Amino acid sequence: MKKMIYVLLTLIFSVNIFAKNFDELDKITEKHIADKVMPGSVVLVAKDGNILYHKAIGNAQVLENGEEKIRKMEDNTIFDIASLTKIFATTQAIMKLTSEGKIDLNEKVMTYIPEFGKNGKENVKVRDLLTHTSGLTPWLPIFYHAQNSKEVLDYICNLGLEYPTGTARKYSDLSFMMLGFIVEKVSNMKLNDYVFTNIYYPLGLVRTRFLPLEAYSGKDIASTSHGNPFEERMVKDDNFGYKIDEDFDSFRYWRRNTLTGLVNDGNSYYANNGVAGHAGLFSTAYELYVLGEVLLNGGTYNGKTIYSKEVAEEFTKVQSSFGHGYGYEINRGGEKSGYMGMYANENFVGHTGFTGTQVVYDLKNHVQVVILTNKQNFGVNEKTSYRSTWPYGREVMKLVGDKLYK
Repeated sequence: MKKMIYVLLTLIFSVNIFAKNFDELDKITEKHIADKVMPGSVVLVAKDGNILYHKAIGNAQVLENGEEKIRKMEDNTIFDIASLTKIFATTQAIMKLTSEGKIDLNEKVMTYIPEFGKNGKENVKVRDLLTHTSGLTPWLPIFYHAQNSKEVLDYICNLGLEYPTGTARKYSDLSFMMLGFIVEKVSNMKLNDYVFTNIYYPLGLVRTRFLPLEAYSGKDIASTSHGNPFEERMVKDDNFGYKIDEDFDSFRYWRRNTLTGLVNDGNSYYANNGVAGHAGLFSTAYELYVLGEVLLNGGTYNGKTIYSKEVAEEFTKVQSSFGHGYGYEINRGGEKSGYMGMYANENFVGHTGFTGTQVVYDLKNHVQVVILTNKQNFGVNEKTSYRSTWPYGREVMKLVGDKLYK
């Protein structure tokens, strides 16, 4: 018994000492908050399954419909994780169904959704959707044409391709909407029900969910934008970089209020009622850490197997000539690695979200870093854009690298 107590105390002491080494992250976060990059953030750093740093700094909300409203950030605050939905909901579901032999990545999409196979899309495969090389356009305001998921599916199925499949990589929300529909068709369940029942709940994750206001109050959730000003400009400003044919005034349901617990993404909210393969998931830093451990452990966590080790390895390898994995972004090296930081190499994978969220995994050294911010609550600038959190993420990743790799 004495030996066991000694070992436990030694482990606790060692972890606490290691955690103190990461206290410099506080200053990095505080600096970016003071610079109005984001009102607050939650950062989690872990190695070999041990959490070395997990801290909330700043506020979960500072503005409500133009008026000051201060809510403190907590380490279990729930965030709209935006495009992290792609890897923590849709890709996870595809990984599980692939492990079970229910989805073949080399099969044509039309095998699962026959109505997709027209207008030049007959040969698009599931893997093409996962690597963003399908030829589907990156983004369209589908909510101008659809008010529910069935109408969204019909709309995408009737589209042609923007470019020949496999000839380019264009990051596409539409590709991941289709992957969500494939999950629903194969499982005969709604995407939100499938991932919660088969992935999150078995792992003990209850704050990771679509439609969080069905289970939690707004005080538990970080606030994001004040309506959808960025997407409004995407539609109405021809010089903003998007070629949109829709008449801006033909859609009359734009939100103007501060969003708390409602997905920021317009196509998810307006057209898919908050549940979509590309956006809509909410979670906490700790629960994303658990899902990260599943990946780093080869599909298993605390005795629960979600998908096979072979699938975990396959999804995190380069799967196209454009350097993308299945769902996961793979580092391209050094200073070119963007949010993954200067220490990143070919063993690093991750993803980002438009609301100011990111995860990075070092597969070889079993390291993960989760960064969740609510940058949108500060509102847009004079260019109708939000501040980038990439410099903040790179600083965090540099400090983590300095501590773990030097």
